[in-house]
Amino acid sequence: MADAIDLAPRLREADKNEFRAFLGMEPEAVLPFDITQGSGETWAFIGDQEEVVGLFGVQPVDQHPTFGLVWAVSSPDIFKYRRDFFKLTPKVLDMLHQKYPLIGNHIDARNKAHIRWLKRHGFSFLRTIPEFGVERRPFHEFARLRSTACA
Repeated sequence: MADAIDLAPRLREADKNEFRAFLGMEPEAVLPFDITQGSGETWAFIGDQEEVVGLFGVQPVDQHPTFGLVWAVSSPDIFKYRRDFFKLTPKVLDMLHQKYPLIGNHIDARNKAHIRWLKRHGFSFLRTIPEFGVERRPFHEFARLRSTACA
């Protein structure tokens, strides 16, 4: 929870906009609450100065136990660690897929950096919902199915 409180005001503007568009709330209110009240798992990406650069996690979906809702948020400092982050990503995805054969979520269509990251790491974009969330903005639905290599 301390990591969420620390990171929330420093989020990338695209992540802040996504919170507002989807929930109509500021990340400082939502992020710590989601982490403490959710039944999922959360991890932090820590920078060289021991600062929280990003948080990511997975939330189980009760009706579909093989599906995990994935999410990630970061500060602009994540770009300083781009190589490390991209190198670590396949290992993290394999770890998530051990528990959830299918992972996915929705993403604000304006969040270009996260969309590029998702495409680069094998996520498929299933459809665009033109009016999603409280702001009724376009969001993309995305998913990734576990490959036999990590089964």
